[in-house]
Amino acid sequence: MARAGKVAVPLPTLPRLTILAGGVTRRMKPSPFAVALLLPLAACGGGGVQSAIGQIGVADPLRIVARVAPFEFGNTEQLKGRPAEAAEAATRIETFANAAETDPYWTHPQNATLLPQLQIARREFRAALGISPRVPNEVAMVSLGEAARALYAYNTPAAEAALAPVGGASVMARLSDLPRLPRVEEAFQAMAIEANQPRLGR
Repeated sequence: MARAGKVAVPLPTLPRLTILAGGVTRRMKPSPFAVALLLPLAACGGGGVQSAIGQIGVADPLRIVARVAPFEFGNTEQLKGRPAEAAEAATRIETFANAAETDPYWTHPQNATLLPQLQIARREFRAALGISPRVPNEVAMVSLGEAARALYAYNTPAAEAALAPVGGASVMARLSDLPRLPRVEEAFQAMAIEANQPRLGR
């Protein structure tokens, strides 16, 4: 069975941020990214959508993504030979680090070590992929996110083109041959723990 494609959607709390989104994941179950797709509709008065979001109990869709990250990418050894999933995991680390640096929802976490953990994880992932630490965070997020979308659609040339701003074919090759990334695993876990902390308005 072919895996469903994913689309890039900007999150409301991070206007310059692009992350992967889709109604169905590769395991053919509802995706947490579907909630991010529904959020703009809630502002138009859709009672059903507002009710669904209210039941979830979050104002920040990134929180939902953070909660499931350890279950999807908490064992980075499983990313070896799976370039689409590896690109998606890298996109999430870039996304989480950017949120901890710039998004008011995340810049004052209860865990004071969250930001350095995410920054270390971002450096570890970039080093594994051969992406320069000087590449702007937004550029890396968009490039990796577009590459993941192309790879899920089995479009390798489009993935390489998307990766051109961060290294192109060399990054593409490394996505298929990742080592274990322990700091990344720890960061996904820390982000999930933070996302589960009760907070007013979230």
